[in-house]
Amino acid sequence: MNTSHEIEVLRDAIKANETKNADGKSTIPYGVLFDKTANTLEALNGTLRAAKRQKKVAFDAELLMMPRDKNVLVTWIED
Repeated sequence: MNTSHEIEVLRDAIKANETKNADGKSTIPYGVLFDKTANTLEALNGTLRAAKRQKKVAFDAELLMMPRDKNVLVTWIED
């Protein structure tokens, strides 16, 4: 799988299970995202880091780990 396809899978998972924040952006707790993508993304953290570098997602951590970061919100910031 290539990175752009993985980011599309990530976007679809966020949009399908989203909660809107005050700015109207799609957010999802990392734990929910982890569970929803377990069978579709082999390297969720790698995909999240690539998407963060491309300014498509935002989250308050360098690296998200389960179960420690299960409640950290991942926000899709690109429309």
